[in-house]
Amino acid sequence: MKILQIVNPVIPFPPTTIGGTERIVYYLINELLRNGHEITLMAHNDSIVPEGVRFIPIGTYLDQKNTIQIIWKHLLFNKYDVIHNHGRLIYFLPKLWSKIRKIHTFHMADLDTISFRRFLALNPLNLTLSPCGKWIQDKSINLKGNWSYVNNGLPKYLYSYNQNPLHSDAPLIIICRIGKTKGVMDAIELAKATNKSLIIAGKIGDYPHEIAWFERFVLSECDGKSIRFIGEVNDKQKNILLNEAAALLIPTSDSEAFNTTMLEANACGCPVISYNRFCFKEYIINGVNGFTGEAFEDLINAINKLPEIDRQTCRNVFDENYTATHMANHYIKLYQNSV
Repeated sequence: MKILQIVNPVIPFPPTTIGGTERIVYYLINELLRNGHEITLMAHNDSIVPEGVRFIPIGTYLDQKNTIQIIWKHLLFNKYDVIHNHGRLIYFLPKLWSKIRKIHTFHMADLDTISFRRFLALNPLNLTLSPCGKWIQDKSINLKGNWSYVNNGLPKYLYSYNQNPLHSDAPLIIICRIGKTKGVMDAIELAKATNKSLIIAGKIGDYPHEIAWFERFVLSECDGKSIRFIGEVNDKQKNILLNEAAALLIPTSDSEAFNTTMLEANACGCPVISYNRFCFKEYIINGVNGFTGEAFEDLINAINKLPEIDRQTCRNVFDENYTATHMANHYIKLYQNSV
């Protein structure tokens, strides 16, 4: 099949430490290439794409004034079997009532907006709305349209579980974009309450108020021993950290559509601990690949129950359900099934 993938020009391909949407699309493209499909990617001007992919630059984060026009013009004069859009719904406009197969993946959770309802009122033809989590579909199913979720997936061998026994003082870890709503302060308090050390990894916000908050509330807690901040980490670094961590903490209050870090953790045999909400409610199987809790005290209890978790089982959950191959196979089925 000739397949067009469209991504908002926020960061270039391939992503390294940030860029959840770009990472997922990159992994999907590689799987589609392995299946013999012909791929065109419309994305950030500075992208470097896999061999065999046709690339069309559509702008940058700071310069998107012509992005829509570039995409519309391309759609008007080029033919595809499938248009798979990960960006703005307005990109579909030239082909909205065409019989061409159209898939839109939502990489966010809050969909019920006036603009989205207006889009649905246009009655687009042969379009499937495909959020990256079942929980998003369940809460949006009252809206019009054809819905079929596809979970995100990671390459099977991007992370490895080394099966080495954990040290008795194995730390907890939180990996996120450092901010007020990401649960960093809860992670610090959880570490203190359970007498565990904590590693904080991730990118600090760019704005002065974000930096000020980090320095006042997070950095002030870091002593370099029991609580450490190590900055951004890449895949290789995460593989080491998660294999050596007792658990990944994700006590976020943000509406997480599908947190790929939980996949990374399980791929390394590391259990995940989070509040019982958002994507974690459907992903984490209590006592199997991690624990969820309703309140802070439940997460304390979960940390104390970590010895009950079989780390090989964590890896098995990933292998059997959340690889990039699983993700691509589900999308291919959607590409082939018109609505």
